[in-house]
Amino acid sequence: MVAPPECGFIQWNHPVFKAADFKDPNERKAFAKAVLESKKMETWGLDLKLLIHVFDRITEPTYQLLCEAVLQAYHHHKGATSKASTLIDKNNYYLDFLPEIHQAMPHAKYLHLVRDVRDVACSYLALKEDGHQSKYAPKLSSSLEEIAKNWCENNEKTTTFLSDKNHLVVRYEDLLLAPERELENVCDFLGLHYHPQMATYYLLNDEPTETIGWKKKTLEPVDPKRAGVFRNTLDLDAQKLLWNLSKTTLEKFGYSA
Repeated sequence: MVAPPECGFIQWNHPVFKAADFKDPNERKAFAKAVLESKKMETWGLDLKLLIHVFDRITEPTYQLLCEAVLQAYHHHKGATSKASTLIDKNNYYLDFLPEIHQAMPHAKYLHLVRDVRDVACSYLALKEDGHQSKYAPKLSSSLEEIAKNWCENNEKTTTFLSDKNHLVVRYEDLLLAPERELENVCDFLGLHYHPQMATYYLLNDEPTETIGWKKKTLEPVDPKRAGVFRNTLDLDAQKLLWNLSKTTLEKFGYSA
């Protein structure tokens, strides 16, 4: 499998190229240029000549197949000698564009990763305090009310969207407490075989320098103590506020006060 760094080129370019005739080499070249001009794509290390080459090898080129070819190109750029059987796109901002993503990639499977909003709030507040200056640094709210509102809205609309889609819900806390079991479930869902190396991701981390600043936990082993970290981080009033604002959605995913 291959899971490149974040870059939302699939959604960004869909309105312009969804109806393009990619049998025309000029259209393929135009799409290749648009992909390379997409925000964060410079972190992938691809070039125009490579993309045009992989696009030209597609017999019946469509938007979906060309997007898949971009991920395969990254896979080979990182040293793979064969095609990846599973392509993973991990852009959480897609939450605002789920219908468009489904239109672009109609056969996709979806992993819905959920984390307790109280721990999410702890993470947001900590990142806010760190004050990362990168142009790609996330712009996060420090308002508990806003964090709770966005968390509930995002998870509710995702649940509704996925109701008739091939999907798997994974709780972040379960990954922390039983990583092997949860990764085996994810692999079963994706049609992959679990490998112990998956649990030692931090030894092979290749997160781009442009974004590693706020993702330094990916350089460390799984820490089960981070499940429910809010209990030792947030004061009781903040915990109660987040629970009251998010109770209905929290309970849907098996969380308790």
